[in-house]
Amino acid sequence: MFAYISRLFRRTRPEVPTTRSSAPRAGVRHTDGAPLAYRPELVAELTHEHRLLESSFASLVAAHRGNDVEACIFRLTAFTNILRAHLLKENLQLYRYLRHAFPGDQSAAARTHALRAEMQEIGKALNAFANAYLGATWDEHRRRRLGRDLNEMGQILAQRIATEESALYPLYLPPKRS
Repeated sequence: MFAYISRLFRRTRPEVPTTRSSAPRAGVRHTDGAPLAYRPELVAELTHEHRLLESSFASLVAAHRGNDVEACIFRLTAFTNILRAHLLKENLQLYRYLRHAFPGDQSAAARTHALRAEMQEIGKALNAFANAYLGATWDEHRRRRLGRDLNEMGQILAQRIATEESALYPLYLPPKRS
């Protein structure tokens, strides 16, 4: 079900530097002219949300291992809600800022664009995953399939979190004061 997303992470990626030699320019603005505010606490919030996602996912796995269908549905709903809120925050605050913060740095723009496109694909797959189980009748076959899907989704989630924390979040820097 998630082979496409798995292939995203099996590709060989070029080395992505984790530090930047220059900060974004001051007064970063969206194309509509509205300022894009830098929020010093954003990366800490997003990193904290990663820990919540990991914990929520672990609770879902535990419910599955305990053969508790009601708990699985509850935990899957909670995980999905946390994930969707996290993705929305990243899209509206992190990626939007980064898209406009480095107009002269093609390398940073390309990395940001690639990571955002990848995250959108992962988000679609995770939504499909959640919808496949939340909107279906549960039987033994579906329960076994969930176990296989959870293994794959756990690997995808762990790899994506590691990528964001090592390659994406270090790009989020305050603007230079001119």
